[in-house]
Amino acid sequence: MDCSTLLPFACLLVAVAGVSGAAAGATPQPADARHYVIADALFLQRNNATREQALVVNSTDTNVPVVTANGLVSEIGTGGRLFYGDYGRDSLGWEVGYTGVYGMDVDRWFENQADVLQAGGQPGFAEATGLIDGARADVSYRSQINSLEANTVLHSFDGGRDRRSPFPWQRSPGYDGGHVDWLLGVRWAGLEEAAQLAITPGGYPEANTYDVQTSSNLFAAQVGTRGRWAWQNWAFEGWMKIGLAGSVLSQSQSMFDQLTPGPYRGPRSSDDLGMGMIADMNLSTIYRITDTWGLRLGYNLLWLTGVALAPDSWDLVPNPGPEAGTAIRGTGSVYLNGANAGLEARW
Repeated sequence: MDCSTLLPFACLLVAVAGVSGAAAGATPQPADARHYVIADALFLQRNNATREQALVVNSTDTNVPVVTANGLVSEIGTGGRLFYGDYGRDSLGWEVGYTGVYGMDVDRWFENQADVLQAGGQPGFAEATGLIDGARADVSYRSQINSLEANTVLHSFDGGRDRRSPFPWQRSPGYDGGHVDWLLGVRWAGLEEAAQLAITPGGYPEANTYDVQTSSNLFAAQVGTRGRWAWQNWAFEGWMKIGLAGSVLSQSQSMFDQLTPGPYRGPRSSDDLGMGMIADMNLSTIYRITDTWGLRLGYNLLWLTGVALAPDSWDLVPNPGPEAGTAIRGTGSVYLNGANAGLEARW
């Protein structure tokens, strides 16, 4: 992740801070809605920060990978976001919300009539595990994200159109009002992943497999800011939230080899603690159907760091000992960006 990725977060923060002077200390007006519900469908493209390691190679040239761990890029994941908030009395309120992204799946398969496909990794691993002499190789990767949050909201409303305001947008005809919210809360994000490396030897009915599952639970204290400005039938809203998280990581894995009476390694699992981050941004345009209801369309960024990714848990070394396959690499990250479309109600 380079600095340019964080630029939208910084730009939104500067924009909101720039207008906070207009909203701070303003007295809530009847036009200022006190309750809100947001329901969005999400369509997000995902990028991973996985290790560079070969998963499948051709035994005639093991230095040239057929597929690598960081080549497992999912299709667009779909999901949803649901929020309810109450600004309460004296503009000190609360909100709760859920965000989920599912269907981030990858399937890669390769065939070779010469039966030369095998698992990558160190020399000897494929032979020891039965992941060798493949007529077909399959790599699958499944992932989903769930997140819950609860925030205290400090709300300030600018009072709507004011011809004497020093801010030009507040003097413009049709301006209905704007507000700035400052958020302080807690957030949980869970990343669940499963991956399988499968080699089907020539002439055999099923594949020899190496399965891994990982779970990352991030518990964060977060801060954020949100701004909204409305003109007649249109409104514009943006938020940015960031939280420093403690993480609980776990992984488990197993092997199956139809050519031998027992797997090269028995099932094993491990747990670890770490640190991570949850960052979230949204920019949306709202078309107001009525005074209460509106249609939403926008763009999102979601970034999780300090997570354990399933492809990083494949331990492709020829070692059957109890320590093999037990390491947890909690340095992965998940970056998603894409569109949201949905409804809101404000009253």
